[in-house]
Amino acid sequence: MDEKLLEFRLCRSCRERQGAGEPYLALAGDDDGCFICRGMSGNLGGVTEKIISSMQRFEFRTFSVGLVLPNGVQEREDMLRSELKIRGGETIKSEIAGVLAKAVVKGMGGRKRVDRLDPDVTVLVDIGDGSVAVASKPLFLYGRYTKPRGVAQRKLFCEECNGRGCERCQGTGYSAAPSVEGLVSKRLGALLGSKRFKFTWFGSEDPDSEVFPPGRPMVIESKNPKRRRPPRALRLKTGAGGMSVSGIRVVDKKFERPAFVFVTRAVISAERQVSAEDVRKLQREMRNALVQYRNNKGRLVDKKIYFVKASARGKRITAEIKLDGGLPVKRLVSGEAVSPSFSESIGTPLRCERFDIVKVSPKKSTEAR
Repeated sequence: MDEKLLEFRLCRSCRERQGAGEPYLALAGDDDGCFICRGMSGNLGGVTEKIISSMQRFEFRTFSVGLVLPNGVQEREDMLRSELKIRGGETIKSEIAGVLAKAVVKGMGGRKRVDRLDPDVTVLVDIGDGSVAVASKPLFLYGRYTKPRGVAQRKLFCEECNGRGCERCQGTGYSAAPSVEGLVSKRLGALLGSKRFKFTWFGSEDPDSEVFPPGRPMVIESKNPKRRRPPRALRLKTGAGGMSVSGIRVVDKKFERPAFVFVTRAVISAERQVSAEDVRKLQREMRNALVQYRNNKGRLVDKKIYFVKASARGKRITAEIKLDGGLPVKRLVSGEAVSPSFSESIGTPLRCERFDIVKVSPKKSTEAR
């Protein structure tokens, strides 16, 4: 009995956590003499201040606190409970995390609340070295972009090093040529306090394609943002002209990308003169046509063309096409792993010189049939 009393002398906090009625536990003369925490439980005021100071840089409503305890603390509590056959009860790690969380709520005037399942920010406190790290959950934004010719959709790899990083690209691995991804990342990075972004595109186009209002949709994931209130729109200047992002709104991580249809205006060249009959045949055969093509993963995919409105002059065709999202326009024209194609319909090799995005809209139920 006396040996155990000497071995398991605890501070008041650690004793109450085990069950104050346990006869083999005694109060330590001072907190530093606690068998489990060595005085840590009563010395959290400075940690609370450091957490609040670290969180001031972030915009949030909810938070959670995680802990890294000094070596031996959890193990000593586990050993005590095993020897005295104490079952259940809150652990020292859980208790201290809760104490710190409550102190933070109070220290921030009660304006924030604890959310252990899906917090805006997570605070990781290393009690041993006193460090505090704050990370915020990603912010997902939906919006539509328009762009002029000469602006790529994605960032392009540096032509010198092909993405490895060199003196020409200043180690970034990317070309200095303007892109939607690069311009939007730079502006949003400054507004949200985020350094990394991930883009989910709703189809793609060429750098020399123009995208008209209302624009092509995209979802942007902002990683570890310090601010969580995005702008409603962006106006961006490039050497090729102005581009914009409109209708920006916050969406859920599990945002389901809807199926889209789009209207494109293509400029096409032929190897021979194109007649009026060729144009009529193309429009007739491609109306509500089901087209099959092989995607980048090698799978056969079916897409629909709703209409083609075309005109021809000499060896050049200008066509406005409404089609399902995902169908590659240039391959639809040339017939590369796509059938039926424009080249098949007219009976001569065709090449799409350029295509613009006129309109992108969600697919209606009537179009899905």
